[in-house]
Amino acid sequence: MSSVDWEQSNSFKECYSALFHVIQLDYEMALEIVKSFQEFIFDTLDSKIIKISAAELPATSNFGASVRTEGKIAFVIGIMAEEKILRDIAEAYEHFQIDSLEEEYDAVSEMLNVFTGHFMIKLAEKFGIEEDLDPPRCGRAKENIGVMKIHVNTGAFYLYVGKEEIFQN
Repeated sequence: MSSVDWEQSNSFKECYSALFHVIQLDYEMALEIVKSFQEFIFDTLDSKIIKISAAELPATSNFGASVRTEGKIAFVIGIMAEEKILRDIAEAYEHFQIDSLEEEYDAVSEMLNVFTGHFMIKLAEKFGIEEDLDPPRCGRAKENIGVMKIHVNTGAFYLYVGKEEIFQN
């Protein structure tokens, strides 16, 4: 697929190695989540992932949402960004102007919910595993968490894939 042209093997391997203590999933599953997310971003936001790198979430970029899956392959996936970038993501997803931080959270939560639902269908088809989704969480993420910095055509945001919830609510 043309959207999957960042140095997937090298970039993701480096991220996985640097963030293994956070991700805590086997390599193949973590890679499948990130590849599926990349395809989803390309299809849904018409945005191409240019670069991926390991990072620590900056305090100024911790606005976002997450979704947790429960079951045999439990994990949390979250998107965080500066408020302006979060608004850009929300507006690209919703295709209309967003007027408040609450609407941004709702849009990004819904986007993650849709992605995770699609990913769960893939897991069910491929492995016969049915996972459950918890309701999305949103707000300001915990500080000092390991994330993947995702560079797209319009800027950068942070992707969290791991076992621990990143929002307190």
